[in-house]
Amino acid sequence: MRGRSTEGFTPRGTSFEPISPDLGIETTPVEDFFVCKGGGAPSIDPETWSVLIHGDGVRREARLSLQQLLALPQREVNAWLECAGNGRSLYELVGGTALSAEANQTPWMLSAMGMATWHGPPLRSVLEVAGVSDGAAWASPAGVDVPETEGEQVRMTLPIDKALHDDTIVALTMNGAPLQRMHGAPARLLVPGWVGAYSVKWLDRIEVSSRWVGSWRADVYYRRRLPDGTDLGPATSHPVKSSLALPWPARLRIGPTQIHGYARAAGSMIARVEWSVDGGPWHDAELFGPNETWTWSPFRFTWSAAAGHHTLRTRATDAAGETQPDAMPLHPNGILWNAVIPHPVEVI
Repeated sequence: MRGRSTEGFTPRGTSFEPISPDLGIETTPVEDFFVCKGGGAPSIDPETWSVLIHGDGVRREARLSLQQLLALPQREVNAWLECAGNGRSLYELVGGTALSAEANQTPWMLSAMGMATWHGPPLRSVLEVAGVSDGAAWASPAGVDVPETEGEQVRMTLPIDKALHDDTIVALTMNGAPLQRMHGAPARLLVPGWVGAYSVKWLDRIEVSSRWVGSWRADVYYRRRLPDGTDLGPATSHPVKSSLALPWPARLRIGPTQIHGYARAAGSMIARVEWSVDGGPWHDAELFGPNETWTWSPFRFTWSAAAGHHTLRTRATDAAGETQPDAMPLHPNGILWNAVIPHPVEVI
C-alpha cells in the first residue's frame, strides 16, 4: 500500500486484507479497514479536484468542487462495506471446487469487510444541482483509476431509485476523519447494503442516463451467475451471511471461551444467529452492538471447548426471514459467498 504501512495486512493481488479477523464492534478502525483496488491508488489534490455530473438524465452539466460538496446538506450513515468477493477462497476450501486463476486473482478469506460511520452529502442533493430529469433511469459513477485488467475507468451502474435513496451518499469522511487516499480520497460513493464495487472510490464523474450505461464491471464481472456462466442479472445487494472473528484455522485453549462474529444482511436487521459444534444441535447466540438497516450485527457465544479438532458453524436469519443456506453452487467469478461456513478449530 504505497504511502501506508502494510503491517497487519495480507496482500491479495493489488488489494489488502486484514490479518486479524477481529474487525471491531461499533466500527472498524480505519487503519484496520480492508483495501480493495484494481491497481495503484491515485493521488488527487483536493484543492483542484471536482466531480462532473452529466448525461441525458440531467437538465444541465454541473461540476462540483470539494468545498461545494461540503456546502450541501450533509448526512451520516452507519454502514458495513464488504467486497463481493469476500470469502472467495471458501469456494475451494469448503465447496471443493477450485476457481480459475483469472477468477482467483484476489483470494479473499473473511476479512474483506468493515464497519464505519460515513459522512457527506446525499447523492440526491449532488445530482439535483444538475437537475434530474423525469426520464432518468440510471446513475453511473466512475472513478479516476483505470485498472490494467479493465482498460477503462472503474464504473458501475445503479438504478435511479437506489441513487436517490437518502442513505446513498458521496462520502467525504470515514469514522470522523477525511477519507484516506487508500479509501477513495477526496470523495467516494457509499451505496449501503450493496456489494462494495458500487461504492466507487476517487470519484471523477457521474453519468445520469435514460439508458443502461455499460462497463466491464457492470456487464461482465459483477453479475449473478450459475456455475455454467448463465447470467441472472446484476449483483447488487448482499445476501444474509455470518462469519466468525477467528483465524482460519483457529487455535483455542481448552475450557470456556467467548467467541464473537459478524452477521449482516442488506437493508434488513438480523433477527437471529445460531451456532453449532461438530454438526450438533443449533444454539442461539447473543446479538450485541449495532443491528440496524445497513450495519452488521455482532454476535457472541461461550463454548466450553474440549481438546481436539472441531468445526464451528454459524447461521444468520434476517428480519425478513431469510436464512443462510447450508451450501451454494459455484459462482464462476467467486463472488457472493453466503453459505454456512464450517470453521476449523484446534483446541489444545
